Amino acid sequence: MGCCNTNIDEKLVCYCFNIAESAYVKALKEGKGSALKDFVVFQTKHNYCNCENLNPSKQCCLKDFKVLEKNTMSG
Repeated sequence: MGCCNTNIDEKLVCYCFNIAESAYVKALKEGKGSALKDFVVFQTKHNYCNCENLNPSKQCCLKDFKVLEKNTMSG
């Protein structure tokens, strides 16, 4: 499963670990989304992320994962 952003113009859901929105949506549709999200949750719990400096919103991306989940499952 490809998880990482390969297109520089592609929108990211997680800037700390370079996870593209399209990769997460694809994983969700294939029933594998939890693996990506669980990875980010683990990294966040252990303070391995750097959201304040890498994410343009300066906030954690986990809420963005939830938005993508809702949009993907309802669409």
